[in-house]
Amino acid sequence: MVRIGQLAIACPSLTPHHTCVEALDYFSSHPAYDILPIVDDERPVGLITRHLLQERFSRPFHHELFGNKSCSRFMDRQPLLVDEGDSITTVGAVAASDSRRALQDGVIVTSNGKYRGTCSGPVLMQVLADMQVERSRQVLEGVRYASRIQRAFLHTSNENLAEHLPRHRIFWEPRDMVGGDYYFCRGDQDRVFVAVLDCTGHGVPGALMTMIMSANLEASIAEVDSWHPSELLSNINRRARAALGQRQRAQMDGAAEQGSDDGMDASLVLIDRRNRRLQFAGARLPVFVSYAGHDSWMCLPAGRPGVGYADTPDDTEWPISETPLEEGMRVALATDGLFDQIGETRAIAYGKARFAQSLGAATGAGLQDNFEETLSRYRQWQGTQSRRDDATLVMFEV
Repeated sequence: MVRIGQLAIACPSLTPHHTCVEALDYFSSHPAYDILPIVDDERPVGLITRHLLQERFSRPFHHELFGNKSCSRFMDRQPLLVDEGDSITTVGAVAASDSRRALQDGVIVTSNGKYRGTCSGPVLMQVLADMQVERSRQVLEGVRYASRIQRAFLHTSNENLAEHLPRHRIFWEPRDMVGGDYYFCRGDQDRVFVAVLDCTGHGVPGALMTMIMSANLEASIAEVDSWHPSELLSNINRRARAALGQRQRAQMDGAAEQGSDDGMDASLVLIDRRNRRLQFAGARLPVFVSYAGHDSWMCLPAGRPGVGYADTPDDTEWPISETPLEEGMRVALATDGLFDQIGETRAIAYGKARFAQSLGAATGAGLQDNFEETLSRYRQWQGTQSRRDDATLVMFEV
């Protein structure tokens, strides 16, 4: 930790008994110093700045009127005094909120209350700026590393998609370097489970939530042998609420202490090849299905409660939807980053209905063309508007 004492310069000082002419001579003989500490009995009592003194004595008759007067007449009687053991961060925070122009003029550094030296405003600001740059660099490096970790977490799902649903396409684009969207796939000979999660927040907080929720999803899959989407959502909800403390605890005085209120929206699909059916359960995120030979997509609606939030009870159940499984049918799972994106011209959200229309724009073409046309229409809608959220689209053909 850098301390202000490391930046202190033990420049000469004057006392209140010195005259203004002697203060002017001081600045003339010390061109490197722009501030002059005034010290009485080893204790700082004021600060004179070069620009102020020279400006005053450039006025008519000031030499005659004040030249032989005490230099204390033109000193700041309440300069910012800091102890040599104070950290630069602390001094910078105090100086930034101080009304005495400390960041411009500088500070006086003391040791046990006695004069130790000075630190000019430009030097202090440069050091603070360098520290901020270094902190930003460290944060950026941390986020970049977190991005590699988050992408590594998707590796197993990518392998499972390639094995069990080879005709698939994925658009996964965090708003920042990391994000709160996550997709998941597991499968065996008879069934394939696919999920898209949209966790609270984006950036680093969102990425942290994906780690929590994906761990809960993994644990729930190990516990719910049937991979039943609705049962999985209920299991994840209980686990998440317990792990995140999403409950109100009554205090002794009757007030309620609220823990965090974080969770996720989710879309869970089970491809049951043995029984030739598709099962779906969603928390605020629907799933879109299209049968071979059809130009339109069917939207299977999601349940309204989110997963893991403080206002979602432990016993919440999500409705299950089923539809026959047919060769060549297509399924699309997407997050709110696509639905809620504001458009360039009308400044309104893209919406689920418009998204479904974009899915159907190239249904008769191959999956790749269908996927690219869907994203193309989404990007055309966004135009020059900034990205509002993380965005994910998982599309596959059975």
